[in-house]
Amino acid sequence: MLHYRPAVSSELLTVEHDRVPGRLRLRAPALRGSSPRAAALAEALRTALREVRLDLRPTTGSILIRLDAGAAAEDIVDRARRVLETPPPAPQRSERARIEIGTRPPVQAGAKPRPAARPGAGIVTDWHALEPNTLLSLMGVGAAEGLTEDAARDRLARFGPNTLSRRAPASKFALFAKQFNSLPVKLLFGSMAVSGATGGFSDAAATLAVVALNGVLGFVTEGQAERTISRITLARHEDATVIRDGVARAVPREAVVPGDLLELSPGAEVAADARILSAEDLMIDESALTGESFPIGKRPVDALPAATPLAERCNMAHAGTLVAAGAGRALVVASGDRTEAAQVQLLSEGSVRPRALIEQDLEVLGARLAKYSLMACGLFFGIGFYRGYGAAVMLREALSLAVAAVPEGLPTVATTTLALGLRRMEREGILIRSLDVVESLGELQTLCLDKTGTLTENRMQVFAAVTAQGRHEPPTPGLDGDCALRSLAEIAALNNDAILRDGAPLADGASGTELALMRFAIEAGVDVATLRAARPRVETVERSSSRRFMSTLHTGADGARVTLVKGAPEDVQALCVRQRAIDGDRPLQDADREALRAENRALSLRQARVLAFAEGDAAPDGDGEPQGLTWLGMVAMADPIRPGARAFIKALHGAGIETVLITGDQAATAEAVARDLDMSDGAPLRVVDASHIEALDPELLAGLAAGAHVFARVNPRQKLLIVRALQTSGRVVGMTGDGVNDGPALKAAHVGIAMGASGTDLAREVANVVIRDDDLPTLIKAIEQGRAIYRNIRRSIEFLVVTNLSEIIVEMIEAAHGPGEIETPLELLWINLATDVAPAIGLALADPDPDAMRSPPRDRGESIIPRADLRRMGADSAVIAASALAVHFLGMARYGPGPQTRGMTFLTLSLGQLLYTLGCQRSDPRGLRLGRLLENRTLDAALLASIGFTALPFLSPAIGRLLRITPPGAGDLAIAVGASTAPLVRVLLRRGLRFGDEITREAS
Repeated sequence: MLHYRPAVSSELLTVEHDRVPGRLRLRAPALRGSSPRAAALAEALRTALREVRLDLRPTTGSILIRLDAGAAAEDIVDRARRVLETPPPAPQRSERARIEIGTRPPVQAGAKPRPAARPGAGIVTDWHALEPNTLLSLMGVGAAEGLTEDAARDRLARFGPNTLSRRAPASKFALFAKQFNSLPVKLLFGSMAVSGATGGFSDAAATLAVVALNGVLGFVTEGQAERTISRITLARHEDATVIRDGVARAVPREAVVPGDLLELSPGAEVAADARILSAEDLMIDESALTGESFPIGKRPVDALPAATPLAERCNMAHAGTLVAAGAGRALVVASGDRTEAAQVQLLSEGSVRPRALIEQDLEVLGARLAKYSLMACGLFFGIGFYRGYGAAVMLREALSLAVAAVPEGLPTVATTTLALGLRRMEREGILIRSLDVVESLGELQTLCLDKTGTLTENRMQVFAAVTAQGRHEPPTPGLDGDCALRSLAEIAALNNDAILRDGAPLADGASGTELALMRFAIEAGVDVATLRAARPRVETVERSSSRRFMSTLHTGADGARVTLVKGAPEDVQALCVRQRAIDGDRPLQDADREALRAENRALSLRQARVLAFAEGDAAPDGDGEPQGLTWLGMVAMADPIRPGARAFIKALHGAGIETVLITGDQAATAEAVARDLDMSDGAPLRVVDASHIEALDPELLAGLAAGAHVFARVNPRQKLLIVRALQTSGRVVGMTGDGVNDGPALKAAHVGIAMGASGTDLAREVANVVIRDDDLPTLIKAIEQGRAIYRNIRRSIEFLVVTNLSEIIVEMIEAAHGPGEIETPLELLWINLATDVAPAIGLALADPDPDAMRSPPRDRGESIIPRADLRRMGADSAVIAASALAVHFLGMARYGPGPQTRGMTFLTLSLGQLLYTLGCQRSDPRGLRLGRLLENRTLDAALLASIGFTALPFLSPAIGRLLRITPPGAGDLAIAVGASTAPLVRVLLRRGLRFGDEITREAS
């Protein structure tokens, strides 16, 4: 495992002894005579580790740490160094002046107030670094009575409601105008303007209809996606319990103001940023804000160093987090846009998402088409002027060429294909916010994955149990044959604060640990309601920092009392003298104790939380603690990997997409999850501790990010830096997440993917992809669909360029040959509408290729039309043009210039382009096998519709007169149809002769 750590002076901290397992001795000369610094170090280490015994002596600078089995010594040393690098807090002044709330309060040395979330929002400062009495004085509130209702109303008027500001969504007009921002559409607007200025009002009206259709389609589709995502982003209207006028009362969350005293209880969401004033075994789940998977213990310590990371501020509760267990009271210090959650949102709003590659490709292609169109029109005008045509005549004829050069179907095909792909993904549970993201999914090269709530379920689950009979994994099989396991499951239900309703535990009022134990008991077949009725609880002694186990006293049917204990394995083991086995209870020998300690260490290495269970009679020792207990066993629980996550990661690797785990968890926890999921795809796993990456040069960070599989201990800003570093290396980067802490990175990634069911509102609002039911494997279907869309759009664009180029060739040769031979602008527009849009959409809606998820994503520098394909496309255009010109000159020889000749040319050119479409499919139509030629049913239907649209001018005299063409006779019809097959025959011969190379190249 690779850990990044900057060089730190060895004078601050040295490791004196680390050879004895479970013991670490450090020497810190800077602690000598510095009690504040020693207190800060002790608190930081206790906060970082759930189970640690610390002996710190400021007089000598000696630190003795007894580690639990899962703790990483290097992480502890690293954390201690950082605390020692921070200047100690300055002593408080004896006089504390009352300061108006909202101005800059006095802070300790080294504390740097951060800028407000928005102009005028107030000062966000290091509240955790201030003494509680100072804060109460600043807020003008007493620790018992709280604010008065009048004071609360005044502050609500001054500071505004306790809500996060939301950026106004784009207006309907802006969303509609966005659809007309592509260069091909602008070229069509120019063509329409020239048509109108020169009297071609019917041409202008037809062009306007094409452009309007494209705009309405994009507007409706993107608007539907936005509304769908908004429906699952519902505002919560929870109440908060505050102390006002000395009385606890429920007030709307929006009405909480700085100075309020919050009452914290299990299951409640913290309404605002608040400083802990009192706590009773208070645990808060901060995973949405920090990414830490385990609840964090909170306590009312006096002050912490100003530089204490957000995840280690044990004296603070933050808005949007959840109380997992215990109770407490906290002083609100920041509300609304002044909270830490608002700072993350501000970081999200400042992030700019890179443009999708398909958008850039189409813009570049449009610019090239415009350039070549202008060159062709200039050449065309010069030829006509040389032959003696008037300027007005040549302007109209040049307009005809411009209509032929600009593929009217290009924006419509791209928009329609992306829109239909969006709707198809929505049916699969993938909600897409904008059309271009559909294709961006297929271009993903690196996917950054949040751990908690994304790859894991963000809930605790028992995965193993250990009794005298051995380890049970999973723990339920064989339950009836192991009396200790049966007793363990029953105690897990009795020594448990979770409440049952309809046979299932309620999440409200219980910690994740209690819920996991209750589910374990229910799955083991325990009838919890009957058991609790038979053995009611009469007394409870809660776990505390000095007493790392919870004991409950129960009575049975015979009136006998029994004590049940649940807690840290080493502490529970110290209370036991016997253990339960299959053949009855037997003494707990030293060898048994060592074997149990080894099992505890083995489970802890898997980053599990391990609890032990014991029972005994009700007689405590002289100190009131239970003694002489019978050891029943241990259970191990962890945040489980989501179902399908392993297959999801494997599928990504198979598709050539690299995966990076980014989490706020400790390195050891992140590494365990990454190994379980094989994030490195069989290569050595590279884990980076991200604590100090903000100090790295961007180029160095980009190099570090390119080789890492895991980033641990990451805050929201660091997630953003990692995503940007990966983008700097030229990758198309996706980011998944569900919490507030994921917001900035979700916004900055090319594709930000939020969880729809469990994600926070901020995550859903900034992401451009939302997984409705949190089912990650559905994302594989979306990526496959995105790749199919790109390949199909590319084939459609090649088809459009080839066919429009053939029209340019026909127009140029007709202009050079003689007067009156050029096709009219409306005639060419009709050909384009008949042969461009429907066939191109048919090509674009083909099913994904079989190898779509077995090949790497396309190179970001690859053009949408590779240079290697230009020669083939030019040859195909020449064949289509040659077949039409051959019929044109035959008509000229028979009828001269006029409607009959134009009708023959019109029919040959249209049918030649339509039949050529069959040869543009991926599957090789070798040997004229009908099944291979007609395997795309959507394309078949599009071709039939286009043939009907092509025949319409010959069936309707009015349309024929408008286009100035007449129906051909039977002989002329046969000649036109026969000549129109030449382009398809040419493709079939070419593919038959170069089957291997062609199919490989076109498949890519």
